[in-house]
Amino acid sequence: MPDNRRQYRRVRLRLRVSHMQGMEASAGTAELWTTDVSAGGMFLHISPGEQPLLGRPVSFELAVPPGEGYSSSGGSVCGTGKVVRVALAGTPGVAVEFTRPLALRF
Repeated sequence: MPDNRRQYRRVRLRLRVSHMQGMEASAGTAELWTTDVSAGGMFLHISPGEQPLLGRPVSFELAVPPGEGYSSSGGSVCGTGKVVRVALAGTPGVAVEFTRPLALRF
């Protein structure tokens, strides 16, 4: 029987992080992308130069591309969260738990 501990269903979604505060790169500004997103959080790929700290609060803006049925020009999703998991082996990344509901900007 699979272990189903997740409260929210994850969606594989690759969105560019257009703004992030709380995770500074040690060697310049790196481009961040989501791997998956749910109602409760997201997982981000990070560059090896990133220095995320567990429990650190972050604020972010995700660029949403235009799409049929919701926006002809695209927009963004803004939110705040905290780093709840750091994965440095393999492909480095962080899990961010949202601390407030996301805000849409179209």
